[in-house]
Amino acid sequence: MLNSVGYIDAGTGSYLLAAIASGAAGSWFFLRSQVAKLRGRGKGTAVTDQAPEPTPTES
Repeated sequence: MLNSVGYIDAGTGSYLLAAIASGAAGSWFFLRSQVAKLRGRGKGTAVTDQAPEPTPTES
């Protein structure tokens, strides 16, 4: 009975490997975004470039 509990077939192994890899990648990007927010480079603190005001022309 104990031997059959430790068996993982190929489909289940691939699923578990994909879940672990995507969790690690997601955690990395989450940590990177939090560090960027702490340093002031996050999306909420970005300064957007605005077009300059048009200068009036004399006719």
